[in-house]
Amino acid sequence: MVVGESGLGKTTFMNTLFNADLKEEIPTKKLHSTQTVQIQPSYYELIEDGVLLNLCIVDTPGFGDELNRERNLTPIIEYIDQQYAEYMKAERQPGFRKSIPDTRVHAVLYFLAPTGHGLKELDVKALRTLSQKVNVIPVIAKADTMTAEEKIAFKSLLLRDFEEYRIDTFPSSHLDEVDGAEELLVGHTNGNMSHSQLLEAKALQSLEAEECVPALIVGASLKGSPTGSFQDLNINGNFISIVENAEHSDFIYLRELLLETCLHDLVESTHRVHYHDYRAKALRTNNRVSFYECDESYDSHLENSKKAKADMERREEEIRQKFIEKVHETELALREREEQLMAKKMEMVAELDQYKALLEAEIREVDELEAISRNNTMSKNSSKSFRSK
Repeated sequence: MVVGESGLGKTTFMNTLFNADLKEEIPTKKLHSTQTVQIQPSYYELIEDGVLLNLCIVDTPGFGDELNRERNLTPIIEYIDQQYAEYMKAERQPGFRKSIPDTRVHAVLYFLAPTGHGLKELDVKALRTLSQKVNVIPVIAKADTMTAEEKIAFKSLLLRDFEEYRIDTFPSSHLDEVDGAEELLVGHTNGNMSHSQLLEAKALQSLEAEECVPALIVGASLKGSPTGSFQDLNINGNFISIVENAEHSDFIYLRELLLETCLHDLVESTHRVHYHDYRAKALRTNNRVSFYECDESYDSHLENSKKAKADMERREEEIRQKFIEKVHETELALREREEQLMAKKMEMVAELDQYKALLEAEIREVDELEAISRNNTMSKNSSKSFRSK
């Protein structure tokens, strides 16, 4: 979604961003002819290198053009909430886990006029409100109308306003959720760097990241380019400002932020942060506490999950009890076997002692017989010797 006052080059910038004529220039309306802010979503299919990108650009012509600007935000907020409501309704349908057409607004490019005087009252109100609903990326339009010194001063002034009014911007307020956001906002690192050099470069980039928010942009039409490139366009009649030159704008970093590295992060941040907040508020409005109770099919899924968990716990307890019983039975069997072995051992020891006693008795008996035999032999020898005399 692009939001900003008329004449800031929103349509031109979108054509420049995708290098294609996506939208026709919308003529500026007179104040008395503008009744309200219009919401104009346009859907495109972009193909590059065989990759298909489904793109929806939501323009908001009429924003800031009314004399009474108090209700300028109402149509925008209503549209954003409507997309959340449709997504939430789709989640309540059976089989919502299947692919749901996602028409939610994942990023809002808020165009700021290069006034050099900080945020207007309308900008403060719009940025504070939108940043609570979607990922807001503020950009300074028509950066080629400012000198280098004016750009630095204006950025510093805007950053102070963001901090003072507590305005969350992407990715500055989401650095913990977005990998590589700081690098993109500063620029590429050299692929030939060593590990230590890369860490040092990343540290420097982290310090400089805030300086590139909001992004300075320059839009241009390819109609004036003989080569079909932004490199040779005369943007300003007084000097040449190259769209894709980092010295003049943050266009290349913003393009990579939106279309490459942080494309998925924008979707995830929308779903996990902003859509979550919308859904929680919707549930609280209906006096419902649970985050998931708005989804009947998911309630059933949760109930089945609880039953499955209880059944699993019951089976686990049964298995544990069976295991304890098995261990107890094994212990009893081992103890009984041990007792049997001990009894067998005692029986064998007793039998061995008995055999030992018998053997000792036989040995004594043999010794006695040998002693008697020796005595008899000695008596006979004595008799013979007496007779011979």
